[in-house]
Amino acid sequence: MSTTSSVTTSSATDAYGNSYTTAVSNDQLQSEDFITLMLTELKLQDPTNTVDSSTMMSTQLQLSTLEANTATVEAMESLQATFEQSALSSSSAIIGNIIENGDTDDEGNTKQYKVSSVSMTDGEISLTAYELTGYYDVYYFDEVSSSSDIVNSSNEDASISLTNGDGTSYSFSTYNKTYKDLATEISQKSGITASVAQNNDGNYQLIVSISDGSSSISQSNSSLKYSQDSATSYSSTAKTISYNNITKIY
Repeated sequence: MSTTSSVTTSSATDAYGNSYTTAVSNDQLQSEDFITLMLTELKLQDPTNTVDSSTMMSTQLQLSTLEANTATVEAMESLQATFEQSALSSSSAIIGNIIENGDTDDEGNTKQYKVSSVSMTDGEISLTAYELTGYYDVYYFDEVSSSSDIVNSSNEDASISLTNGDGTSYSFSTYNKTYKDLATEISQKSGITASVAQNNDGNYQLIVSISDGSSSISQSNSSLKYSQDSATSYSSTAKTISYNNITKIY
């Protein structure tokens, strides 16, 4: 047995004392190894039964073609992997965005989803997203020392009115009510929630949320100070969406 460029060959001797190759072993046989083997075969050939050199050259050409094809396949696989990584990197830019994919609810309204992550499986990019279930206007009233503080103790006609997105208004008297009582009364109205939360400083703050946005607050004989913000709510169940099915990105 002998080895040439990591090619392992096995040989034997015939009845006339001529040596010949019985096996060749190598996971990655190269053209130069084949040439070496061909020359060795010619050197050890039986003079009475010579090897057909044209057949050997044809075999070498076939091997060269196979190597070229293999190199092309490897290059294409590398290119595909690079493209997939680039596509995945580009698609990650929409994480945190709101998207649409053509889904509608029972009333025909287009569903919207917030993207939380992207992934790729077998070359296909998919998104993990959560359905947007509602918009809210949030009002933060000035802090007080206790939830039991009286909202207004000087004017019996003092009130606050909340108007939601469809124009429905609700009026609440603030006279001689604690912030906790006012929050409880407000929360009894559909589409409106209110609570009194304690912050890190130990103070309390009335927070009112009105669904669907486009709301407003007005006061009569009262001058409560507040700031306004907006918020959204999402489904707790994740949905997998194909990147190719996205129809709109916000």
